[in-house]
Amino acid sequence: MIFRNTVRLLLTNFSNVWKVLLYYIICIALTFGVCWVVATPIVEELSQANVFEDLGNFFNSFFSSPQGSVRGINDILNTAWQVLTNNAQLKFNYIFFIVWLFVVFPFTLDLAQLALGEVLYGYMTSQVKYGFTGRFIKNIGKSCIYSLVRYFFMLILNAIQIALVVGIIKVASLGGFNIFLAILILALLVCFIAFKYTLVSCWMPSIAVLNCNVFRALKKNFKCVFRKFFNFFSNYLTLTISAVALNFMFCIFTFGVSLFVTLPLTAFVYVIFQMVSYFSSNGMRFYVYPDMFISPKKYEEQDKIKKIKYII
Repeated sequence: MIFRNTVRLLLTNFSNVWKVLLYYIICIALTFGVCWVVATPIVEELSQANVFEDLGNFFNSFFSSPQGSVRGINDILNTAWQVLTNNAQLKFNYIFFIVWLFVVFPFTLDLAQLALGEVLYGYMTSQVKYGFTGRFIKNIGKSCIYSLVRYFFMLILNAIQIALVVGIIKVASLGGFNIFLAILILALLVCFIAFKYTLVSCWMPSIAVLNCNVFRALKKNFKCVFRKFFNFFSNYLTLTISAVALNFMFCIFTFGVSLFVTLPLTAFVYVIFQMVSYFSSNGMRFYVYPDMFISPKKYEEQDKIKKIKYII
């Protein structure tokens, strides 16, 4: 039911996908422009060390010789690390590039979440269509705090995820790596991604709906999530698998061009999914179409009790 209502809200608010796309293009263009000068010397050094050539050989030989290719990626990581650590002039460029790409860039992308949440909240409760730009400017302060706190909260989980990938590559390079183990690793990563989204699934909706501060909303989030943790996790696992499969499929058939639409579409779907999950788990009524009003069982039962009391 959550998936069905998510699709319905996506169709009635599809114009916001283009707004998210425009916002992502601005963020990507800003990141590309800032990092271009900084990253150019790093790319040149890595290119001279044949890192990119070895990386291409890795992708070409992965399915024919998984074990050997994994050993190859281990060597690529070691070579790239030696290049960057042995050249003192590149240390500032490397640190700046990493900080911007893995701190500033995701921070700017997350700034749109609260604005989208309020846009959806207005439509779901009273069919009021707020403008994305107006909501973004109005909530820029709270969005900055939310994005910053959320980034550091997720930093530990992201570090665990990266360590898991690197550790698996290190272990697999010792031998015994095959295609079935690769599928198992991919499955574990997808489950971990779904777990991360589950932990923070009601955080942004709590801010948008209750208009509370970021830390109180985080407390409300945990209370809501752990009430129906496995239900949340199974829904996010299904959504993550579907999102990965669809993005990959469209990327293959369109040679990557479709990602300009499917990636912001996926981001907006996750925001809708958070709002629908929050409304449904708290028994809150909401619109999905102008003439369709969703009333969860909790409120329906209350209405029946009131009706019976009135009759009596």
